[in-house]
Amino acid sequence: MERSRVLIVEDDAVQREFLSVIFEEGPYQVACAGSLAEARQVLLRFHPEVIFLDYQLPDGNASELLRTLAEDESAPPVVVITALSSVELAVELIKEGAAQFLVKPVEPGALLALCQRLLEQVREKRVNLVHSRVEGQHTLNPFFGVSPAIKALENRVKKMLTVAVPLLLHGETGTGKSALARWIHKHSPRNAHPFVELNCAGLSKDLLESELFGHEKGAFTGAATAKAGLMELAHRGTLFLDEIAEMDLQVQAKILKAIEEHTFRRLGENRDRSADFGLIGATHHNLEQMLGSGQFREDLYYRISTLQITIPALRERREDIPMLARLFLARIANQWGIGSLEFSAEAEGWLREQTWPGNIRELKNTLERAVLTRQGHVIDVGDLSLGASPRREAPVVAGSPEAALPRASSMTLLEVERRHILRVMEEVGFQVEAAAPLLGIPRSTLYVKLKTHGISTSRIQK
Repeated sequence: MERSRVLIVEDDAVQREFLSVIFEEGPYQVACAGSLAEARQVLLRFHPEVIFLDYQLPDGNASELLRTLAEDESAPPVVVITALSSVELAVELIKEGAAQFLVKPVEPGALLALCQRLLEQVREKRVNLVHSRVEGQHTLNPFFGVSPAIKALENRVKKMLTVAVPLLLHGETGTGKSALARWIHKHSPRNAHPFVELNCAGLSKDLLESELFGHEKGAFTGAATAKAGLMELAHRGTLFLDEIAEMDLQVQAKILKAIEEHTFRRLGENRDRSADFGLIGATHHNLEQMLGSGQFREDLYYRISTLQITIPALRERREDIPMLARLFLARIANQWGIGSLEFSAEAEGWLREQTWPGNIRELKNTLERAVLTRQGHVIDVGDLSLGASPRREAPVVAGSPEAALPRASSMTLLEVERRHILRVMEEVGFQVEAAAPLLGIPRSTLYVKLKTHGISTSRIQK
């Protein structure tokens, strides 16, 4: 892991040397500049994590650099150091973006403590930026279960935790590749730093490049400000590229360079940036077959496939299906404010018999649908098999309300919920007090769902 980067901008050679010695004795990599122009050049190649900036410099003052840095969301914190003891100046600089204002002379111990605190804030900011751009964390334990297949997966993964090479995850859609990648990061030496996730499927070349590498202001139409890429935000942490097989070939070449040299360039930039990250790739495709057809770069494949892990499909770990189903059922009931729910013995047997081509994701979706359409607090086979093939239910009489409804498999989960709530509301004359018990949810929850689905309690809606 590389040392934290500190930039000192000071025109006084003696003061510059004094500050340099303070940081060089610690876990820091130091760069120096004697003017604003020189500082801007160093910023392009050094990319500091903290800047210590003298207020008055030969070609301007600290405010000018602060205004430049304010245009970049990933700009490092700046500590302004000056001989001027002025409350008004301090307030002005803080408003312009300075993280701290110090008056000379500075005490070395206090300076180091401040630097460490700012580095912690940099890490938190990077994590927050990641969370604002990617999906929330998955909380499912990827090794939940008792089957030999899942235990073998757990043993294999734990042996790889301390190995600092890229990791490639294989698995069918819905097997939990993202959850496993998060678990690996959480238990790796990089766990104090961000986990950055990007699903490469469906992204155009330009969008994928912008997300991965970031862009400079004016790099393309609409780039009003500079933007840090996910690779930059993953510095010292882990970059997870889901569906890596879907990545454009030109982007594959750039990601290979970034993996091998730990350098990259934002779009519209002509200088290299550096980032130290662990890489986890994931795919449900056979990459070796894609090599032969030219759909995936051979050099990238061999770079990311040193260690490979295959996640078993749900049908290969049938012993775990009832346990997973009960876990999801409890979570769904809690999320929707429903009392305790349970499966009938026949329902658990039905769950184990299915092939689950969508794996854990399909299982969860099936349970959500079953909870929405259930008749009581016991989930039976009829609740689970709605929209499934074969369906185990009584035939629908032609001309009945049920016959007019579309198949559940043609509706989204929200549409199923809306139709079911609307049907119950119609049956009770749109009386919330009567409908809530039938739906098995509190009145407060029903009011929220009525508002979400645009269902009025004052008139019948079609």
